[in-house]
Amino acid sequence: MELDARLKQAISTRDRLAEEVNKIEARRELAQKNLADVEAEIRAKGIDPDQIDEKVRELEEAYAAALTKFESELDDLDKALAPYRTL
Repeated sequence: MELDARLKQAISTRDRLAEEVNKIEARRELAQKNLADVEAEIRAKGIDPDQIDEKVRELEEAYAAALTKFESELDDLDKALAPYRTL
């Protein structure tokens, strides 16, 4: 009797694990499709997905430079308006 119970348990475990494998495979396929979609979108914008880290770094540097310039121009404007604040 004990062998029958063990077999039944083993079959149940096998079926459960097979179901988990199927779910994991479906999630993997969806992730691969999503990755391909994102890479296609990146390529459509003229960026090589393998170079995305470099492009992000370049954009961050350009953003920082533009922000620094903007802050400097605001400071210059603030100084230019200073004489008129006391009137």
